[in-house]
Amino acid sequence: MPGAGPIPWWLVPNVLALDAPVVAAVWQRFLVAKAGVPVPWAATAALAAAVWAIYLADRLLDARRGRLDAARHRTAARWPGTFAGAALVAALFAAGAAAQLPADYVEYGFAVALGVTAYLALVHAGPRLTPGGKEFLVGVGFAAGVAAPLAVGSVALAGWLPGVVAFGGVCWLNCRLIDRWEAGVNPGRPDVLLGAALLTAAVALPPGVGPALGAAVVGLLLVHLIFRRHPQAARALADAVLLTPLLWWCP
Repeated sequence: MPGAGPIPWWLVPNVLALDAPVVAAVWQRFLVAKAGVPVPWAATAALAAAVWAIYLADRLLDARRGRLDAARHRTAARWPGTFAGAALVAALFAAGAAAQLPADYVEYGFAVALGVTAYLALVHAGPRLTPGGKEFLVGVGFAAGVAAPLAVGSVALAGWLPGVVAFGGVCWLNCRLIDRWEAGVNPGRPDVLLGAALLTAAVALPPGVGPALGAAVVGLLLVHLIFRRHPQAARALADAVLLTPLLWWCP
C-alpha cells in the first residue's frame, strides 16, 4: 500500500480523527463568545462527539471502498471494528448530550444530521462528485454544525451568518489543500481565488473574528508553501492552524 509504514506519534490525532472535534468546539465557543450568545456546554459536547462519529464513519467507509492512500484510511481498514465501535459510542454520547438541550437545539441538530446523512450517502454510494464537491460539502456541514447556538439564538442573521459562511470557506480551503497534497498536485486557480476571497472577507468581518479567520487562511498557505512535499506533516498541521481563535479569545 502507498506510504504504508509506522505512524509517527504526531500524526495519531489526525489518524484517529481527534483534531476535527477540537477545531469544531473551539470555533463554536469562539463565535458565540464574539456574538455574546450564551451556549450550554452540552451543545459543544454534542457537536464534538457528533463530528468525531461522522469523521470515523467517513474514514471507515472510504477504507471499505478501497481508498488506502492515506494513513487514516489504512488504519481504518486495519481496525474496522474499533472505528465502528468508537463511532457508535461517539454518536450515542452526542445523542445523550443533545437530550439535555432545549427543543430548538434538537430540531436544528436533527436537520444538520439529515444533511450529513445525505452527504455520506452521496459521497459513498452516489455518482462521483465534481472536483472539489466533497470538500465543499464538508465545509458546509462543518460550519452548519458549529453555527447551532447562533442559529437558534436571538442574534440577527446578519450579525453571525457572514462569519459562519467565511468559516465554512476556510474549512473548504482546508479540505481542498489536503486533497491536493495527498494527490501530489499543486492547488489550481479555484483554490487561489478561494483563498483570496477569504482573506478579503476577513477584512470586513468584526474585530476578533476577522483576524482569527485571516490568520487561519495564512496558516494554511504557509503549511502549503513549507510542507506541501511532506503530505503527512501538512495533513497534521492543516487542522492545527485552524485553532487561531485561541489567539483572539478575549471578549
